[in-house]
Amino acid sequence: MDEPRTLPFRPGDLSWKIMREPILALGSAPTLLLQVTHPLVAAGVRDHSSFRSDPFRRLWRTADIMLKLSFGTPEVSARQSTILRRMHERVGGTSDEGVPYHALDPDLLTWVWATLVQNGADLYGRIFGALSPGELERFYREQKLVAYACGVPEGHCPATYADFTAYFDRVVDEELRPTDMAGIVIETGRQLRVPWPLGPASHHLNLLVAGALLPEKLRRELGIPWNAARARAFAAVIAANRLAARTVPVRLRQWSTGYLVARERPLKLFTAAARR
Repeated sequence: MDEPRTLPFRPGDLSWKIMREPILALGSAPTLLLQVTHPLVAAGVRDHSSFRSDPFRRLWRTADIMLKLSFGTPEVSARQSTILRRMHERVGGTSDEGVPYHALDPDLLTWVWATLVQNGADLYGRIFGALSPGELERFYREQKLVAYACGVPEGHCPATYADFTAYFDRVVDEELRPTDMAGIVIETGRQLRVPWPLGPASHHLNLLVAGALLPEKLRRELGIPWNAARARAFAAVIAANRLAARTVPVRLRQWSTGYLVARERPLKLFTAAARR
């Protein structure tokens, strides 16, 4: 099948196969932490959103926009691109270090997009089987369409998937660091409004997945615990999801994604309990 040249994606596209899998939500915590350990992204979400009181709700709103951007009708997809641009136009300021930032900065847009691509490909490969180099390259080319729809100028993304991985590693090594916003993500995970006993379990699961998927340097700097026992626990989580993937038909697995895309308004998910 020919590769897509515009959004939205359609059946047969690799992005349709990969990014519609609801199990990718398992990577919510590490994705959010990768974003807000960039000091300028952290400054933007601190100054211009409800992130401090409800970081996971912000992530869910972003995920809802991205799902509709990628898989809605052409009209819905175009509308999400416009919504994103209008949201970003209002976001600008100066970080605690005195560095000016703006949400339409191509470098910041590229980094936020990159976290979604990286963790999507990583988790999908762990659960459904590693993608071949050719599949990764095609998936990456498709995902550039998402970057452009989010406001990244054409030509600004790394050219190839190999270039992308080198770029990703460089940003982790040179630009990311613990921030107050990252600490809020970790702490707020304890307060998500999830029915008992899933609430405490969800916090432990988020920390477990973050420990497994975050680069070692960042995991260590954030103080997220990791040892052989936690590695075994994460392996068991992946094994259970592999079994579910083999058992549950793809249409049934992805039904929830289709439902979310078709909804006019996002579900109210991942809301944190009010702090006293």
